[in-house]
Amino acid sequence: MKVKLIPRKNPQKRDAAPKYYAEPQYEGTIDIDFIARQIAGRSSLTAGDIKNVLSNFLEEMPTYMLLGRSVKLNELGTFRISFSSEGAAEESAFKTSMIKGLKIIFTPDVTMKSRIKDGITYEVIRSKKADGGEPENPFE
Repeated sequence: MKVKLIPRKNPQKRDAAPKYYAEPQYEGTIDIDFIARQIAGRSSLTAGDIKNVLSNFLEEMPTYMLLGRSVKLNELGTFRISFSSEGAAEESAFKTSMIKGLKIIFTPDVTMKSRIKDGITYEVIRSKKADGGEPENPFE
């Protein structure tokens, strides 16, 4: 995975020199069509068959989440709905309109996390000045 170094100042120590922090650099997006073709190359199913199953699964998944269920995909992870709300002084004063910040949370399975952790290597992308000198400091 490529990593870009980003300088950041400490807001509590504005006079201190910035420190460089790693930020992942993504190289595009892979969609269901691509994944279906890749899986079809390793199975007796066509890319269309695989895409059909994946599309139907993705269409069905929200139904169970809306019923208050978590959806676990073995060895991938679990999806669930989460939200926050404003507080009410008394239980009887609470209204559902006070619910805010709906989110879908994904928690990766330990198997998936392990496969990623065991397989990842990092490549640091360093920015250079036009003359080939030291990296530029955006705070100067």
